[in-house]
Amino acid sequence: MIHRFSLALLALPFSLFSAEIGSALFNDLTENMNAISQEAKTQRANIDYLPYIMTVFEGEELAHAGASSLKEALTLAAGVNIASDNLSLFNPVFRGSNPVAYGQSKLIIDGNEVNDLFFDGYTAYLSMPIDMIKRIEVVRGPGSYSNGHWGYAGSIVVTTYKAEASRDGNGRWFASAGSDGVRKAGGTFITSHDDFSFAADVYALHDNLSLAYGKDGLANNLLGASNAYLANSGDAPTSTDATMASMAITKGDFFINGRLSTYKHGSAGGINYALASDGDHYNIDQWQLHAGNHYHLSDLEGTFQLSMTQDSFTSHQLLAPAGLILPSLSTPTVPVTYSDGFYGIHEAYIRTYRMDNTVKGALFGGETTFGFSGSRSHVTSEKTITTDRDSGIGMTDYSTTLPFFKPNGFISDITGYITYEKALSSSLVGYVSLTVDQRNRLATQVDPRIAAIYTIDPGNLVKFSISRAHRNPSWQEMFTLNNKARWGNPDLNPETVIAYETQFIHRFEMDHTLSLNLFRLENNDQIALQYNPAFSRYEYVNGSESLIQGIEAEWRKRYDSTSFYAAFTHLWAEDGNDQTLANAPSNTARGYITHNLNALWYTSLAGRWQSKTPRTDTDPRGDMKAIGILDTSIGCKIPSLHSEVQVTLKNIFDTDELYPSPSGTYDDDYPATGRALLITLRGTF
Repeated sequence: MIHRFSLALLALPFSLFSAEIGSALFNDLTENMNAISQEAKTQRANIDYLPYIMTVFEGEELAHAGASSLKEALTLAAGVNIASDNLSLFNPVFRGSNPVAYGQSKLIIDGNEVNDLFFDGYTAYLSMPIDMIKRIEVVRGPGSYSNGHWGYAGSIVVTTYKAEASRDGNGRWFASAGSDGVRKAGGTFITSHDDFSFAADVYALHDNLSLAYGKDGLANNLLGASNAYLANSGDAPTSTDATMASMAITKGDFFINGRLSTYKHGSAGGINYALASDGDHYNIDQWQLHAGNHYHLSDLEGTFQLSMTQDSFTSHQLLAPAGLILPSLSTPTVPVTYSDGFYGIHEAYIRTYRMDNTVKGALFGGETTFGFSGSRSHVTSEKTITTDRDSGIGMTDYSTTLPFFKPNGFISDITGYITYEKALSSSLVGYVSLTVDQRNRLATQVDPRIAAIYTIDPGNLVKFSISRAHRNPSWQEMFTLNNKARWGNPDLNPETVIAYETQFIHRFEMDHTLSLNLFRLENNDQIALQYNPAFSRYEYVNGSESLIQGIEAEWRKRYDSTSFYAAFTHLWAEDGNDQTLANAPSNTARGYITHNLNALWYTSLAGRWQSKTPRTDTDPRGDMKAIGILDTSIGCKIPSLHSEVQVTLKNIFDTDELYPSPSGTYDDDYPATGRALLITLRGTF
C-alpha cells in the first residue's frame, strides 16, 4: 500500500507534463493528492509529503543500531540534544532553543500528550525501552503531527507496539541486563475479535547508577558564606526505578485507554544544589485515563473524549549537610545549627480534568479539522515537612506556613484550533492552521501557521512554512515557593517564537533520500532562572531572547542488508545582547549504520558528536569541550524460538560526557554515564 501511494505521488507531475490538463483531469489529480495526503497522515506513510520538517525512525532499526531507550534514540535525531539539571532531570533540546527550560517540546504517546504538569517535561518517559516502541516521529519546529498538540520547539510522536499490532504475532517480550546493575523487562499483548480489541503493555527497569560530582553550590555561598566550608563533592545517587503499564480497549466507536507511570530517581545534585546522599530521591509519577467515542455528522467524522490525569512530585532528601547554620524562622537574629543536617519531605499531587472534541472532513475542496479543548488543573494535596527551623532537631510540618508549591494554584486552559489543507494543483499543496489559547489570566495567544509543499519533479520537492508558537509557563515556573534554587512567578508571560523554515528533499530512489533544511527562529520572553541578590535566591523571569538560524542535512539509504542514517546541524545563534547563545553547540553530527551479516547475524555502529558548548558571558569558566560518542552492537536471530539476542557496548571509548551547570552553582558540570555493556533478549509470541 505504501509503495502504491508513493508511486502515485511521484507520477502526478508527469501527468502535467504529458497532457494538457482540463478541468476534469485537474479535479481527479487534486482529489488523488488529497487522498494520498490523508493516507500519509493516517498511515504515517509518505512523510516527505507532509507539511512538517520531520524525521521518522522505526523502533526495530533503532534497537539494532544500539539505542536502548527513547532518550538514546533521540540523541540520534537531527537537531536534538539532551540537557540535564541538578536533579538529573532530562530535557531534549531542539536546535538550541532555551535548553534551561522544560516544555520546549511535547511528547505524544499513542495519541496522548504525556508531559507532566510540574515541569512540563517528560523525563520519566525518556527511559521507555526501545523494545516497546514501533515508531518515533520527530517534528522539528513549531507545529505538530497530531491534532490538538503543538510544540514550541518540536514534537515527538511515539507509536508503541500496543497501538499497532505486530506482524509477527499477538505479543512481544524483552529482557535486558548490563552495567551498573541495569535490569529491564517488558512485553506487549494484543487481541481482537470483530469490532472489539484489547491491547496492553508493561515494562519495569532498575539500575544502581551513581555519578561523581564536583564541589556543590554551598561552595558558591548559595546557603550563605558561613556555610561554604560544608561544600561536598563525590558520588551522588542517580539510580532509577521505573515502571509503566498501559491498556487500550475499543468496541465499535467507543474507546477507553489508560497509562500508569512511576519514576523514582536519585536526587543527584540536590534540590538546593547541595550534593545528595545515599537514599535521597525524588519521584515523578503520573496516571492518565481517557474515554471517548467516534461519531459521524453527515460527511464529517468527529471524536469526543474526556480524560483525567494525575501528576505527582515527591522528594525525600537531606537538603543540606550536618553543621549547617541558618537564622531561626521565628527569631531571625538567632542562629540555628542543624547538627544532623536539614532534611525535607516534599509531596504534591495535581489533578487535571480535560475535554476534547475534534471534527474533520472534506470541506471547501480540502481537508479541514476543527478542534476544541478545555482543561483545569489544581492541587489535590501538598506536604512540606522539614527539620524544625527553630531548634534544628526533629521534624515539623510546614505545609500551610512554608509550602514548596502555592497550595491554591491552578491552571485553566481553553484552546481552539482549525487546520485546512488543499491540493492547489497536481504539484502544490497548501496548508494553513490557526490556534487560539487562553491560560488563566495570561494574554490570549494566537498562533497562525502557513505551509506549502511543491513537487518540482518526481525526485525533488520543496517545503515552506511560517509559523508562530508559544509555550505557557509550567507549574514549577509559576508556583514554586520557599526554594532558593528556584522561585516561581505567576505573572510570567508565555514564551513566543516566530519560525521560518524551508526544506529541499531529493529522492535518489524509494529508500534513498537527502534533505537540506534552512530555518530561522526568533524567540522572545524566554523563561529562565535569574539570581536575585536581594533575596539570595534564583527566580523565574522572562529574561532572555534569542535568534537562532541554521541549516540541517539528513541522508538516509537502505539497501537489502544495510541501512545508513546521517545528520548534521549547524547553528548561528545569538542572545538578545548579540552574544553567542549559551549552552547551544554550533555543530552537531550523528548517525548509524546497521548491517545484516547473513540471515541470522547483524551488527551496527552508531555515533554522535557536538562541537564545544559556549557559556553565558558572565560565566568565568571556559567553553565546554567538544564531545564524541561511539556505540556498537552485534546480534543473532534465533528463528526456532522467534527471538534474538543482542549485545551493545555504549560509549566505546569511555568519553567524559557532561551537561552544563549554571554559573555560580556547581563548580564542575553535571556528569553523565560512561562506558556500559547491555545484553538484550527479545522475541514474539
